[in-house]
Amino acid sequence: MSASPIRTCCTAAAAAAVALLLAGSVAQAALQVVACEGLGGEPAYTAQFDAQVAAVKRAAAVLTDAQHVQVLSGRSCTREAFGALLRQLSGSMVAEDRLALYLIGHGSFDGEEYRFNMPGADFTGRELQSWLGGIRARDQLVVVTGSSSGALQELLKSPTRVVVTATRNGAERNATRFGADFAAALADAAADADKNGSVSAQEAFDFAQRRVKDFYERDVRIASEHAVLSGDQAARFTVARLAAAGQGDTAAPVAESPERRKLTDAIEALRLRKGALAEDDYNAQLEALLLQLASMDVAAPAADAGKSGAAP
Repeated sequence: MSASPIRTCCTAAAAAAVALLLAGSVAQAALQVVACEGLGGEPAYTAQFDAQVAAVKRAAAVLTDAQHVQVLSGRSCTREAFGALLRQLSGSMVAEDRLALYLIGHGSFDGEEYRFNMPGADFTGRELQSWLGGIRARDQLVVVTGSSSGALQELLKSPTRVVVTATRNGAERNATRFGADFAAALADAAADADKNGSVSAQEAFDFAQRRVKDFYERDVRIASEHAVLSGDQAARFTVARLAAAGQGDTAAPVAESPERRKLTDAIEALRLRKGALAEDDYNAQLEALLLQLASMDVAAPAADAGKSGAAP
């Protein structure tokens, strides 16, 4: 059966819209990943935090360009340096960009103010709220893996911000396991619940939450941490892209060409904007992008075969 004139027209219009998007703001949009590693306090925690930062960096290397990954750790992770970095991003990021911020380390809460433990003066929850509020990127993910982090939930809530904390309030002050399990989700195929080759913030949270729960039940302990996720975009905010499903528990990151990454970034940005678009418009644009991505994936093996068969 031939395609209807209306559908053909819609698909053509969607393709034209996608071309404009890729040539315009969405094509220029980028994912900015920031990781700030606080003080471990003792060697065991420092090693744990180092491993979590390394996992974030590996996942980020697949999702965005190297110049869009910023890591502050050790003596460089100070209140002044972190604040300066976020103020810099407030001047360089645009509304179409995405920000993923990981705060890896211990926190404290005195009943009124949250503080993130770092060399020198600690930054406070209200300072973090102010710094993030100045960043124009609409879609933001904030993951805080340490003790008392739940005190940030109400402070950081925003219509387009996903906030993940290892505890449900500031009173859960013990060192947490959640951060290590969330980091593990970034390279574990078991975290990819829908088997689409990507791990969303929601999937990573669910994976980590299950593992934390299993630990306390297995050791017959009273749980001292209860992770919380807020934000409607959690299921659409990608935190890792894995190899094809079915390759065991650990999946290697997928290397993407700049052209393919541009398309996957456009798809990610479109999915995050789903609520602001009419359903037909969203579906038509998504279909056009997915068709372009499929065409690129089909063309790549053919190009590789041509190269391998060429005369030396």
